[in-house]
Amino acid sequence: MPKLLFSFARGGSFTANVMADKAPKTWATLRAHLPVTVKAYNARWTGRETHIKLDVPNKPPRENQILNAGLGDVIYACEWSDRDVTGFEAIGWFYGTETVRDWRGESRVNLFARVDQSQWPFLEEVGLRTWREGGEDCTVTVVED
Repeated sequence: MPKLLFSFARGGSFTANVMADKAPKTWATLRAHLPVTVKAYNARWTGRETHIKLDVPNKPPRENQILNAGLGDVIYACEWSDRDVTGFEAIGWFYGTETVRDWRGESRVNLFARVDQSQWPFLEEVGLRTWREGGEDCTVTVVED
């Protein structure tokens, strides 16, 4: 099973198990653009979500979509054809249960990975520190494929 490793400049890391069988096109698209190091931010509109912005030229289709994310869910979000395109695109991970939304309201996203429960305390730590202290460099790499 492929995994992603998220490593942070202020210390610590977590892994996420990729659900390649449920979101194969999302995984193939993102896999081709990793590793990447970008600033991780707290997601203002959704709440208990941290995310990194992306710029993937060929967007994957909608697949395995959710509106309500749970603790440990890792999602891919972009603006599909039903929304005005502003260029927003991200990988996000949740440190609490939330309805996914952006500045325009609720937004369905592709669920493509999940963080094991044993790592949830660190998800909260990263979420709270990016909320309180601002953005933090995050490197995302594939650790098993």
